[in-house]
This record gives sequence, structure tokens and C-alpha cells, in this order.
Amino acid sequence: MAAFEEKLITIRNHHMADRGAPILEKGNVFMAVGALHLIGDEGLVELMRKKGYTATPMF
Repeated sequence: MAAFEEKLITIRNHHMADRGAPILEKGNVFMAVGALHLIGDEGLVELMRKKGYTATPMF
């Protein structure tokens, strides 16, 4: 299970954060991902915060 989580979630999160950052810099972007990619220290929210972005919940 740990290998599954590492490959399908953690590694993909880093790829999405790295590839998404240049697109987000251009502005006017809506980025949608599955819920498992959002949580934890290796989640997209935290990875993007480390890159200097702010996450704002939408209601």
C-alpha cells in the first residue's frame, strides 16, 4: 500500500505542482484535482504554499 500511495499520489502531486506553477503564474486559472491530492504535507495545497501560492476555499 505504501508503494501505491507513493507512486499514485505523492509523486503525482509533485509533478502536478511543478507543472502547474508556470500555468498558475499566468493567472485566470481554475485547477481541479481529486480529493486525495489535496491533503497532507505532500498534498497539492501544501506543495503550492511552499511555492508561494495561497489556497482559497470556494463555497
